[in-house]
Amino acid sequence: MIKFLQLNNSIKEKVETGITDKLDFYLLFSSVLLIVFGLLSIYSSTYNILPLHINFYKQLIFAIAGIGIGLIVYFLPPKFFDLLSIPFYLFSLFLLILVIFFGKKVSGNQNWLTFGFISLQPSEIAKFAVILALAHLFNKEYFNINSIKGFLMSGLIVAVPTILIIFQKDIGTALVFFSIFVFGLFWSGLSAFSVFVLISPAIASFASILGIIPLLLVLTLIILILIYFKRDFFLSLGIFALNLSAVVITELLFHLLSPYQVNRIKNFLDPNFDPLGSGYNAIQAKIAVGSGGLFGKGFLAGSQTQLKFIPEQWTDFIFCVVGEEIGFLGSIFILILYFILISRMIYIARTNDSLFRSSIVIMIVSVFLTHIFINIGMTIGLVPVIGIPLPLMSYGGSALVTNIVMIATALNFYAARNRYS
Repeated sequence: MIKFLQLNNSIKEKVETGITDKLDFYLLFSSVLLIVFGLLSIYSSTYNILPLHINFYKQLIFAIAGIGIGLIVYFLPPKFFDLLSIPFYLFSLFLLILVIFFGKKVSGNQNWLTFGFISLQPSEIAKFAVILALAHLFNKEYFNINSIKGFLMSGLIVAVPTILIIFQKDIGTALVFFSIFVFGLFWSGLSAFSVFVLISPAIASFASILGIIPLLLVLTLIILILIYFKRDFFLSLGIFALNLSAVVITELLFHLLSPYQVNRIKNFLDPNFDPLGSGYNAIQAKIAVGSGGLFGKGFLAGSQTQLKFIPEQWTDFIFCVVGEEIGFLGSIFILILYFILISRMIYIARTNDSLFRSSIVIMIVSVFLTHIFINIGMTIGLVPVIGIPLPLMSYGGSALVTNIVMIATALNFYAARNRYS
């Protein structure tokens, strides 16, 4: 009897170890919980809007479909992702071109393709396609990221879909592609100085929007960093000139933005610029989050949510529902779930023996980080409202399925982390 129990315990330990070795439960459970909280928030935010309450059921169907697709992705051979990368990238470009001519305009952005009752957002698909294409390039033996040729090749992969998305007036998604580019290059071996050269113009451009004092502070910081790197004087001077050029170009592009985009920026700088117009959502969002207090008002009990003070709250402003109905502690719990999700994917990237798979996971991290920072930041007034969903929680089938597929890919690579090919 004792020998039988010992044998049974031994088998049980091996099974449990095998499951744990093949599946990252922390990443899986945090993702599932975020999807559940997202569904509850969508249910609440559409509860008193009968024509739109169907969005909850649509999102539920997309969640089930996404999990089904995710299961398929999880069991795919890791080599399949490399074989798929270029065809999938070209297909995403085709969809992005198609949406420019036949796309449906929503909230000023022409980025939806409609097929009967199904709407597809090609820019969401393109994020994962660009990630796969970049990782495919990084994995080539001839590729050198610190060479001009390597930088231009990788830049071209990102630039083409980014330009197509800018034509759709979707600035938020364009920023996500820039984030993918920077994270991917750094992970593949781009020097810290090169990363600084790449991101400093973007920081200077953003500072110029905030005003002259933030701009001067950023330019001073750039000078100090250039001194720290101790590069050739004329090279440093050229990089500083590049930052000044970015500021000038930003000022010129500012006048080319759509009126609603300009108003969003003005409302970010001055919340009372247009409190009943373009600034209405941002102001009401902060009221909703603040009114939740420590423990929240309870499910279906948020006044801002249930009385429809925030239009389309189930999309970009879904975090308002969280803040109002489950309060500060509930919001912290959601952030902890995102922290677990991000940290586990970073762990998978760090421990994977394949550069191809490792690069994919770290670029997936960049997508989630950018979305989380911008979405929650615009909800609480830290960044301008640019219309970008909260991963796994905001309403949107294309975004939800793509996010689930990316997480399933990370889980797949976790299982294959000790395999080089």
